[in-house]
Amino acid sequence: MLFTWIIERLFDSVPHRRLIEKLRSIGINGNLLEWLNSFLTSRTMRVCLRGTFSELMEVLSGVPQGSMLPLLFLLYVNELPECIKCDMIMFADDTKLWCKITKDEDRCILQDDLDKLKTWSSTWQFKFNTDKCKIMHIGHSIGTKYYMNDGSEKKELQSVHQERDLGVIITSNL
Repeated sequence: MLFTWIIERLFDSVPHRRLIEKLRSIGINGNLLEWLNSFLTSRTMRVCLRGTFSELMEVLSGVPQGSMLPLLFLLYVNELPECIKCDMIMFADDTKLWCKITKDEDRCILQDDLDKLKTWSSTWQFKFNTDKCKIMHIGHSIGTKYYMNDGSEKKELQSVHQERDLGVIITSNL
């Protein structure tokens, strides 16, 4: 069983206050935390269209391009694997869960982990793009349906027989 999820607008969606809270919780404090807070917060932006500028708006999430974005993002999602029972691998903004399904209990564990991921994303203000979340059944398993909350509704995740991952096409029969 292979499950893939992708976080929508990943790097733009790291909420500053939550990131600072998480950095504090892992022991970053003092001048470094103050510098990071100053670096991330009180930023404004505006849009220019045909020579006309919009009003300045405060930027509440994301990390400026060309910064230490990958490290800050990894610190933000660092404990995510501890929240679930299935095996998980993460690479940048790509995360995969997998679980060998041999009995109904295994199916329940995978669905429960999907629910836990959604709870984590709500707590830490990350939005899953459920349209990009997919299920791949590998081997001779029966195609069980899995769901993920998308706002207020449960959405069935798309089942696929092949998926491109880091330039390699993976198929359900390997």
